[in-house]
Amino acid sequence: MFRYRISWSQLAWLGHRLSGIGVLVYLFMHIVENATLAFGPSVYDTTQTFFRNLPVRLGEIVLMAALVYHSLNGLRVVAMDFWPATTRWYRPMTYAVIVGTIVAMIPLGLIMITPYAPWNGR
Repeated sequence: MFRYRISWSQLAWLGHRLSGIGVLVYLFMHIVENATLAFGPSVYDTTQTFFRNLPVRLGEIVLMAALVYHSLNGLRVVAMDFWPATTRWYRPMTYAVIVGTIVAMIPLGLIMITPYAPWNGR
């Protein structure tokens, strides 16, 4: 029953799809949020108060991680499509995408969380 093993290619595919869906959901939310401008500044300002809190900011950090992963993994897929010889390095390229996402998210996450962090000083 538990003998099925998930491969790196399946995890990369799943991560790419889930990050793409997350970005698509955010895009829809962003369009709806900006559409509130049509109802006047008071309605728009009210919707903006919803987005000015820590849980939403943490969600934005997760969204940024999804964007970074999706873009780096997309470049890996494009490289393998245009240059089939690169499929020999499938696993190292997948590791590079994961490491690249983590390395990019350390400074990005710190920048994004700074307004809510204790070291901000406000």
